[in-house]
Amino acid sequence: MNPVSMKRLISWRGLAALMACAALPVAAVAADWKFSTSVQADSGKYGTSERTDSVYIPFTLKRYYTGYDLSVTVPYLSLSSTGDVTWVDGKPVRGTRGTGGAGSARSGLGDVMLRGGYTLREEEANSYGLALAAKLKLPTADEDEGLGTGEADIGAGLEFSKLVSPGWTLLADGYYTLIGEPTGAEFNNQLALDTGFYRQLRGGLGLTVLFETQTAIVDGNDDPRSLGVTLSYDPAPGTQLTAGLTLGLSDGSPDTGLSAGFSRRF
Repeated sequence: MNPVSMKRLISWRGLAALMACAALPVAAVAADWKFSTSVQADSGKYGTSERTDSVYIPFTLKRYYTGYDLSVTVPYLSLSSTGDVTWVDGKPVRGTRGTGGAGSARSGLGDVMLRGGYTLREEEANSYGLALAAKLKLPTADEDEGLGTGEADIGAGLEFSKLVSPGWTLLADGYYTLIGEPTGAEFNNQLALDTGFYRQLRGGLGLTVLFETQTAIVDGNDDPRSLGVTLSYDPAPGTQLTAGLTLGLSDGSPDTGLSAGFSRRF
């Protein structure tokens, strides 16, 4: 798999999003399908006065075609907070009038995500890739419990990767998401940018480091900014295990986050 494909795994944790798992397989595998899942646990105040703990578990099935790919993600989401928060575009935000659930804990089906990626340019000889990605969030989560907004989101972005020296790959991308607004809510559309690198290590190991910044969805909240570190391991061709750590760099981000993932191409 090329570096652009790895970037798709790391970003959009709601497609997220993680959207699933983060990583770059060392060896390419001739396979048309991939199943991936991960567990992402975050904790922080996200611009509120109360701490929110979340567990996000996406199950993603992706189909590869010549020059493009399609995927569907069905997630499980658990939120624990005594404050009024709503899960929006992969993270809890301060509740606004008419939205959000307040209570110690709630869990259930999250918002289903549909995604497509199209390769604009790919040069294996130069290890260069540029892809266009689009996503559609379906409002399947329970908005009364704050597990979603009850409205659809749609977004698009560009994903770039380039081998800059042996074993080092530069990563950068940007996305813009139109956030659906339920009645009584005022959400901003979101611009997300991230940059970092992938480092191929020995023995099937790889290291990815990404800095991510986003515009705040709710006025008055800090822009989310975070630093993510992911270690990937390929025990066999087509199989990958990942473990990650996220450190928040602003009040709009989780203080800390831990993740573990698995993917298999077939």
